Amino acid sequence: MVSTVLSRRATLKLLAAAGSLTFSVPRAAFAEPSNALAADDMHVPLVKIHPDNSAIIYNLNPDMGQGTSTGLPMLIAEELGLDWSSTRIENLALKRHRGEDGKMTHTYYHQSSGGSSSTRYAWDELRTAGAKGRHMFVKAAADKWGVPTDQLDTKNSHVFDKITGKRAPFTVFLNAVSRQAIPEGDFTFRERSSYQILGKSQLIKASADIVRGKPIFGIDQEIPGMLHAAIERCPHFCGRVKSVNADAARAVKGVVRIIEMEPALPNGEYEWQLNAGVAVMADSLWAAKKAKALLEIEWDKGPFEDYSSAEMESRSIQALDDDAGFEVVDHYGDVRSEGDVDAAMTTAAKTYSAKYSMAHVAHAVMEPHSAVADVRPNSVYVKAPTQAPFLIQEVAAQITGLREEQITVDIARSGGSFGRRYNKDYPAEAILLSQKMGRPVKVTWSREDELTQDNYRNANNYRMSGGVDANNRLVAFHQRQASGYPTRVKGTVPELAWPYEDLMGWHTEMGMFENHKMEHKFFPSPVPRGAWRAPGSVNTCFAQMSFFDEFAHELGIDPLEFQLSILAPGKIIPEGKDAAHPMDMNRMAACFRMAAEKAGWGKTLPKGRGMGIAGCYSHASYVAQVIEVSVSDGVVTVEKVTAAADCGFAVNPLSVRAQIEGAVHDGLSVAMGQEITVVDAAVQETNFDSYEMARMDSAPKAFEIHLIEGAATPTGMGEPAMPPTAPALTNAIFAATGKRIRRLPVADQLET
Repeated sequence: MVSTVLSRRATLKLLAAAGSLTFSVPRAAFAEPSNALAADDMHVPLVKIHPDNSAIIYNLNPDMGQGTSTGLPMLIAEELGLDWSSTRIENLALKRHRGEDGKMTHTYYHQSSGGSSSTRYAWDELRTAGAKGRHMFVKAAADKWGVPTDQLDTKNSHVFDKITGKRAPFTVFLNAVSRQAIPEGDFTFRERSSYQILGKSQLIKASADIVRGKPIFGIDQEIPGMLHAAIERCPHFCGRVKSVNADAARAVKGVVRIIEMEPALPNGEYEWQLNAGVAVMADSLWAAKKAKALLEIEWDKGPFEDYSSAEMESRSIQALDDDAGFEVVDHYGDVRSEGDVDAAMTTAAKTYSAKYSMAHVAHAVMEPHSAVADVRPNSVYVKAPTQAPFLIQEVAAQITGLREEQITVDIARSGGSFGRRYNKDYPAEAILLSQKMGRPVKVTWSREDELTQDNYRNANNYRMSGGVDANNRLVAFHQRQASGYPTRVKGTVPELAWPYEDLMGWHTEMGMFENHKMEHKFFPSPVPRGAWRAPGSVNTCFAQMSFFDEFAHELGIDPLEFQLSILAPGKIIPEGKDAAHPMDMNRMAACFRMAAEKAGWGKTLPKGRGMGIAGCYSHASYVAQVIEVSVSDGVVTVEKVTAAADCGFAVNPLSVRAQIEGAVHDGLSVAMGQEITVVDAAVQETNFDSYEMARMDSAPKAFEIHLIEGAATPTGMGEPAMPPTAPALTNAIFAATGKRIRRLPVADQLET
């Protein structure tokens, strides 16, 4: 176990470690064609050695602040035996080639970041890349020195003889290495006891560039001869341009052209990626923005012109008590109905039910979106901050009609993402406008664009019902959820693209309860939704953990005791399924116990002060939190956060801690005050004056993080610490005040 206690000053120091999100995709095998290394200026897989024996590791996975551009290269460096202090990291442009089956495949490794999956999927793949490189240098040295390969090893960018002590830098062997074929077969990884880099806290390699303001972020990127585009997008979801008067805008010095943007057609190749609007093309961003403000546009509000998020919430809450229209959740073949919930509720010693709601929230990334594109007759170049560069390549092919091999995508660093940059709307705009203009174009979003044109976390409403036996053991659990679901067509039943996200809840997997049912019902809504830090967990966890806490109080038992009784079977679930990362109830229980012990759970607190506990298995990792608050005159002060997390082996403990702390700060900010409201199908919050971020003075006064290594392999931590934060907070507020918070955000609910 590794522990750290953080003050606010220490919190600031952790910024060097950075941190954020994610979205899960299957990983392709590491299968580079034999000519790829030379073509990409590498000596061994993903590594280039300079004449001074320093190295470059080419990073494949986009970094949005979660530390992948340091953590994943650490895997290669350890196995290859690089000197980490003289190793630099560079992003590698998207590398895909067309396979024998005619489909595009990743050349080195699947280049995307999301779902807190980067580390857990890279663990074997990138260590294999490093082991291949080690094999190549060792073989070259063995041939040169006339000794067996098993007599040699690598360390600090040198090959050395384990018997004689003879050593030489990698540069000595570069010519011989470059003539070798990339080795195949199984490779032996280093013993953990020999690690020089992995498992040790490492500063983010890009820290110096970030604090010095070097142009590494997407919004910094430029191409010679490019135009700047500022787009006035329709504020009404599913709306269109009715008329536009652009005379005043055209008169602005520097304006080159004004283009009306048509929305992508429903069910088309890139539906939701292009919204209606008017684009101003100018020789500077300032000119484009100035002209944009002078456009006189009349909008067709579209088929949802009377849509209201408040009305949808009211309708959904009412629907929770009506059985009509509800369907059992079918999560890719896992039908979430076990036993007989109705019968178990009837025979239960005591039953309880409560409703919970969460408003829409935006991603609110610190760096607004941007993309630069250069479309030519036979090629496309795009550079953007993105989580999934291959999706940009695909949408560029769809827009231009070119083949993917003709499209280059460079990856810029993202100033936050949280799932938002898995979308390709902002690159699609740049690609389309560059195609129309015949020259490079950079699209830059404003903060107002980012908040009003987002793919939001869904606004969900839940009814949780449970029944216990005479021993207060939960024998029945019924989860029901109702909400709007995005569609461009009013009055039709929405087609569910991601039904699991609203009520999947990784924490309550198949086999956890004897009698369990998950149901959902959706209503047509124009509000776009998307992956938002810990999708499938973050909303559901609030409802589940709030309900378990509330039910425990109704039963007159300790909430921790009730949580542990639910996990008491100690099973690994889902049972009988081929799950890549099944939930281990014992590992989850260990996090609850650790967080409670370190927080001093059960100690007597002064009046107006309380503790809340919550935990969640999410994205293959386990996190439990105890939050202690004081409440005075309706003002909540977070006195302390104690978190216990199990993500297996921590590749870079500093980054893991930064992720946990960042997720908790983010979670508190969202839970306390953030809400997107929609009136006439238009978002009302347009900047941080109406969509408030937490300030430094609302940060926890103290923070403890305890890492538990429940497995030898690593899992992710960009998202798992987010879901338990809100329910731990609201459970603490109840303990301090006796007032139960069943709707997020907390906002003014404590005002008397």
